[in-house]
Amino acid sequence: MKENQNKPKSENLVHFDSFEETVIRGNSPEKEAVKKVLKKKYALRKLRQLVSIVSAFAVLVSAFFIGKRGFESYLVRTQEQKEEEYVLPTDVTKELSNMTEEEAWAYLYEKYPHLLDIVFPVGFDYNYALYYAENPDTVGYIKIDGTKIDTPVVQADNNKYYLNHDFYGKYTSYGAIYATYVANLNPLDRNILLYGHNMNDGSRFAALKHYKSIEYFKEHPVIEFNTLYEKHKWKIAAVIITNGHVKGDNGYFFDFTFNNCSDTCFEEYLVEVEKRKLYDTGVDILPTDKLLTLCTCTYEFNDARLVVIARMVREGESEEVDISLAKKKETPVKYPSSYYSNQSKNPYKDDPKWYLY
Repeated sequence: MKENQNKPKSENLVHFDSFEETVIRGNSPEKEAVKKVLKKKYALRKLRQLVSIVSAFAVLVSAFFIGKRGFESYLVRTQEQKEEEYVLPTDVTKELSNMTEEEAWAYLYEKYPHLLDIVFPVGFDYNYALYYAENPDTVGYIKIDGTKIDTPVVQADNNKYYLNHDFYGKYTSYGAIYATYVANLNPLDRNILLYGHNMNDGSRFAALKHYKSIEYFKEHPVIEFNTLYEKHKWKIAAVIITNGHVKGDNGYFFDFTFNNCSDTCFEEYLVEVEKRKLYDTGVDILPTDKLLTLCTCTYEFNDARLVVIARMVREGESEEVDISLAKKKETPVKYPSSYYSNQSKNPYKDDPKWYLY
């Protein structure tokens, strides 16, 4: 045994003892160097774990929102199909067309007994009775042929509720198509403003973004917007891109949101619209006309808005639009300051600011 104990150590064992001395015994420089290496490896491992956790969380959050939006989209499609139930069938409207108003209501009450529990406003158009019975916030109906815009219009006592609630009052990021709470639809104000989201799946007011193209306007130049009391067609006269907040134009907001103003103010407003429209539609606006203004989001700059301005078809006027008159503007389009990356390129930088009064 003693001979074995005195036997020289193998080369590997010598290396092991050397390492053991470095790691376990004392505070040699070698030991400190190893500690630093180990700390770096530990920190790197923790960083990788953190990145993995954050990445996994991000994937889960993204999946949640994608799934939520997909589910909301599904609900919207389902609800749109359900809304068809509130359209009076062709055979019913045919019967009603040959009746007096009193006879028509008696017929509807017999066919739809639940309407007996609803108090309808005086002068109400019975064509929207089923919509109103489902939601008494219903104030009209908007439709643009050849687009997905074909839906009832609602109105709350504020401008926030239908921003994130649908026709049925269910919470959704899709919201609904709604009139501003100050809008008077019987009789009609000088300017009726309707809002709707620009959704990626093409629902709500998403179709409006295509009106940036003059060719799209030529295909869809007329809007049908009926209230609960009157039916009207509206010719699109101007499409503009403006800011939704004063931050978008150095503290200035072009107020397209008014419902009424003086005759002089209205004429000045029309001059401002003329500067801002993307192209000439060939549709004129007289100071005596009433306007329908549709607003949705667009993304040329932060907080941008796409605004489609239509005027009511005049009494005795054809509902047809002469699209041959539509053309590119000869003057520059006036945009908010946020549109221009370099303000020196803004042809209207010295233009006086117009304010509603």
